[in-house]
Amino acid sequence: MKKIAICLIGVLFAAMFSACEKDDDPTPVPIAPILKKVIFPGENDVMPGRPAIIKGLGFDPSDKVFLEDDKGMSPVQLLGVTDESMTIMVPANAGGTYTVTIERAGKQTTLDGELKVPFVIVLDNLVMPSNNFTAGATVNIGGKGFEAGDMIQLTASFYPEGKVIAIPTTITPEGISFQLPADAYGVNTVIATRGTQRKTILGTLGIQVSVGDEVGGGVVYYTDNNKLHGYIVNKTNTGTPTQQFGPSAAISYAAGTSKDLGSGKTNTNKLVAKMISFRQNFSNWNSKKTAAELCDELSVTVNGDTYNDWFLPSQQELIELFKVKSTMAAHNASVPANNYWSSSEGDGDAAGWSAFYVNFYETTNIVSGNSDKEGWQIGVRAIRSF
Repeated sequence: MKKIAICLIGVLFAAMFSACEKDDDPTPVPIAPILKKVIFPGENDVMPGRPAIIKGLGFDPSDKVFLEDDKGMSPVQLLGVTDESMTIMVPANAGGTYTVTIERAGKQTTLDGELKVPFVIVLDNLVMPSNNFTAGATVNIGGKGFEAGDMIQLTASFYPEGKVIAIPTTITPEGISFQLPADAYGVNTVIATRGTQRKTILGTLGIQVSVGDEVGGGVVYYTDNNKLHGYIVNKTNTGTPTQQFGPSAAISYAAGTSKDLGSGKTNTNKLVAKMISFRQNFSNWNSKKTAAELCDELSVTVNGDTYNDWFLPSQQELIELFKVKSTMAAHNASVPANNYWSSSEGDGDAAGWSAFYVNFYETTNIVSGNSDKEGWQIGVRAIRSF
């Protein structure tokens, strides 16, 4: 009996020893990467073909990184890992919103958040010209990264809404070149485009104009010293030769306008807004338009482009038109002999009932005064600025 007991104890001890050996040396089971405190870079900090840093804890140099969008999942190069981040190389053709997946030992974890890559053209050593140009001139822009087929777009706030001037480019050893079209003028934003999505703002370009140039829906009649900003006059008068300025009212209904160069647009906006409150109390103007409203509502289409940002010129803006009226006549924008309303109201207490006009009956003498807004009926000529 003693021998049997001893044998049973020996077998039990051996089994326990064997179990302990297995517990001390288990076979490792892979788990998905555990990644914490992940922060993606902002879209302005990501560029195609450039490194991008994703912050977080738990990244490993052995990790494989994948970007995925609606077109599928693709591997990307892992450039480096620190205790607090990893750096990847964004593919040169990337653009849009991606999820990021990390694979380790065959197990994957998709990071919370998204990597947003702008649809841009990446350029190095960009050199924009510092001089101004005229329509028809050839422009050269320096830089590395341009490709055959790239286009240039010109935009400006004073172009009709939605108007974009698209220009093909030629690759040069230094960058690209292109020719300015006839309908480009003023200070333009220059955008390089590639395909249907990629675009990069390169800077601005100044395209000079001269008095008498027919652009922007009318004729240029005034420019600043750089010939990049100024005024364009409509080729014809607005309304009839005998238009009232607006209601002759108390000073409380004055819009608070200016006579200065550069104030015509603001004056017009103020006058149009003031008429809304005036009509709420006086119905006699419900069926009539003021001189400012006639200009504000004017729409002119030239070569398929519609211009609807006209306004009634201030006194000084109208005087500048008077100075070049003979030049305007030579460019199909003659100003018939008449007195013309400005958008500048009378001074002081006269602001409610009067507004300034300019006498275009005169040959060279500048004659301007203020007269009854409602009692006097004279001409209206709209302008726009650039």
